[in-house]
Amino acid sequence: MPANATRYCKPIIAAGLMLASCCVSAATVSVQVEGVQESNLRNNINGFLAIRKLENDNKARPRAIRRLHRRAESDIRDALRPFGYYNPVIRSELTPSDEGYEATYVVDVGPVTSLRDIRLEITGPGSREQGLRDVVQDSQLRRDAPLRHALYQATKSAIRNKAYELGYLDARYSTSRLAIDPAINRADIELVLDSGEAYHFGDIRIDQDILDPEFLRRYVSVYPGERFDPSRLVNLQLGLADLGYFNQVQVDANKDEADNYRIPVIIKTVPRPSQRYEAGVGYGTDTGARLSTGAEWRRLNRRGHQLDLSFQISEVINTLTSQYLVPVGNVPGESLTFSAGVEDEKLEDGERRTVRLEAARNWQLGDWKRRYYLQFVREDFELSDERTLSVLFTPGVSFSRTELSDPVFARQGWSAFFDVHGAERTLLSDTNFLQSRLRLQGVLPVFTRGRLLLRTEVGGSWTDEFSRLPASERFFAGGDNSVRGYAYESLGPTDEEGRVIGGEFLLTGSVEYEHLIRGNMGAAIFLDAGNADDDGFPEPVYGAGIGFRYRSPVGVIRIDVAHPFDDPDRVARLHIGVRAGL
Repeated sequence: MPANATRYCKPIIAAGLMLASCCVSAATVSVQVEGVQESNLRNNINGFLAIRKLENDNKARPRAIRRLHRRAESDIRDALRPFGYYNPVIRSELTPSDEGYEATYVVDVGPVTSLRDIRLEITGPGSREQGLRDVVQDSQLRRDAPLRHALYQATKSAIRNKAYELGYLDARYSTSRLAIDPAINRADIELVLDSGEAYHFGDIRIDQDILDPEFLRRYVSVYPGERFDPSRLVNLQLGLADLGYFNQVQVDANKDEADNYRIPVIIKTVPRPSQRYEAGVGYGTDTGARLSTGAEWRRLNRRGHQLDLSFQISEVINTLTSQYLVPVGNVPGESLTFSAGVEDEKLEDGERRTVRLEAARNWQLGDWKRRYYLQFVREDFELSDERTLSVLFTPGVSFSRTELSDPVFARQGWSAFFDVHGAERTLLSDTNFLQSRLRLQGVLPVFTRGRLLLRTEVGGSWTDEFSRLPASERFFAGGDNSVRGYAYESLGPTDEEGRVIGGEFLLTGSVEYEHLIRGNMGAAIFLDAGNADDDGFPEPVYGAGIGFRYRSPVGVIRIDVAHPFDDPDRVARLHIGVRAGL
């Protein structure tokens, strides 16, 4: 062969050998585990088996498959030991197939290792602590029970964590032993915790200069000399942050600075600006175009008094409100509030102007917010071509609670609100009435990007002179947060000429499914039902539709098209709004 021909053939031959090598080296493997029935054992084995990582690899090398197959028995043994199986019998086989290899492992887990001798003991001053004794007594480690490594570790952690919770910050295990004899399938456990001395809270210092120290100390829920408990410091930090006076609260308690087992606590704060102003423009189907302004004075004095002013003007309702807040008690959120406001609203078939004065006491009742209030209401309203002036002096009480996974875009949680109030003609009022309202909302996750929103509202009024009941105390349905497909407050009893005058009872409900399709954009489908009436539970009307959703930092922007089913003269209606939380 000529030299120049040899020179050209060599690269071609090399390339062909490389291609053949690649074809030979590519393989697949199918893995089967047999003989194990318990799902937790099978799942652990599958998690430990390294060869399973090559199952979906179409480019796995045969050498790697054979290497991981040889390692598979060791992987299976490692997976079974945490469950107390130390003597399994494993038969493994790797056979060629049309597409690569088939790896089969037949496992007989063998006898389970059981516990023989168990010693759980507390030494030191903590040996007299009932809390530690209870943890030891409640341990599920029992003689002759199967050995479970996870249960052993959980017991060990539970005893140590309880000691830390009770202030024994130097607690350590002088003995920590899990001895296993695979030959006889028995195991011994010995845990001896030396508690050391208990620590207590030392001096408590708050670094801030914006509030009266005595006022702020009302919200400090730990005291010098009390047993040290780290969880109470977390609650303290959250409580001070909830007051609304600070942008940042940091609680430091360093054991290394303890003096005679007393740990000083230093609370460092960064104050919020004392004033806040806001202004905005917007649009909502219920209100039309709107302009709002507001101001908040977060610290009028060193006792934490606050003042809020807000003004909104829109096509439907105009409001001007002010509120003065005085913190009381020693729980964040508890306060006395004094408010005044004026509302001017265009109703579906009338109008109202309301002047409202209120004094309220706000309590925190466990996880519930409780509110007692007294309202003076003077309302000039026109319905059914009749103008009426009504004056009410109204005591009331309300309860509310919200539990959400996220305050802006919740995928799981619920909220509840209940209110009851009334008036008596002999006590500065023009009429007698009693009214209650219950509102429930919930959200459930669906798949990974969807959520199901549920809502219902029930209300009832009892009065002997409905005509004198102000429009603001009557029930209407329809609108963005009621029955979509119908205009805002357009549903309810009507007069002889078909004009809506409101009712004594309310019942609404909604089912909605939202799904994020791409990024923060999504869609929704919904069904709403409800109405207001004068006779017991109202007969509902229905609306349903579809919507566009955009998840923004301030809430979910909603654009809905809803079709009303109970009036052939009505057409589909556009609803625009923003939802935060529920």
